[in-house]
Amino acid sequence: MPEISEATSLELYRKMTEIRLFEKRAYDLFMQNLVKGTTHLGTGQEAVAAGVSQAMRDDDYMFVTYRGHNHVLARGTPMTQVMAELLGRENGLMHGKGGSMHLLDTSRGILGAYAIIGAQLVIANGSAWSAQYRGSGQVTVCFLGDGATNIGAFHEALNLASVWQLPVVFICENNQYMEYTPIGSVTAVPRPAADRAASYGLDAVVVDGNDVEAVYEVAQAALGRARTAAARRSSRRSPTGTAATPAPTPASTAPTPR
Repeated sequence: MPEISEATSLELYRKMTEIRLFEKRAYDLFMQNLVKGTTHLGTGQEAVAAGVSQAMRDDDYMFVTYRGHNHVLARGTPMTQVMAELLGRENGLMHGKGGSMHLLDTSRGILGAYAIIGAQLVIANGSAWSAQYRGSGQVTVCFLGDGATNIGAFHEALNLASVWQLPVVFICENNQYMEYTPIGSVTAVPRPAADRAASYGLDAVVVDGNDVEAVYEVAQAALGRARTAAARRSSRRSPTGTAATPAPTPASTAPTPR
């Protein structure tokens, strides 16, 4: 892996700083009862969103959880539109009707933040299948929390992604808590995502979620493998238009502050 350039390092730092400042302001406004509905902050988890987003191509797809402010901002969505959505304003991403847990910016490949835990995983397979069918070389990145690994959709999505060989990367942000429940108290394996990958024929990659450069390098490698193999497979497409692409690589971040 080549050394990360100064320009890239500065961009990673800029993204993390902007995200932290945004989340602090969102928290202050929430405590003043100005944020409509509830909100789930990603303070302390900025490195994951920044590192992965920096490694993505502009036309790649992204699915995020209800704790999705970080990821949307890291993809380049203006702060004004995101904050306006939290405040229920007309100039918000969803014209103030979605709120904190339902952010969407299709212009940047963000196909939704999902309040239902694990719901985005199976939908992410759909966008990956679309890219596979079209031979576009796009990769879908799907974020999930450690709590989603005990949801049926997690197992269904990983299994089907492997069977269909979809160009999708699942990224588990493991902050060790399922809302209020320690993940270790209800999960049979110590690494809730990575330790289950082999069950579906997938490779697991574990990275320190507080090290933005390490996250960037791991994401760049995973996305690169998926894209290269997808292009190779697409060149051998059958007359029916179907194609197979490489198995996804689920990544599991190390514990990050809650």
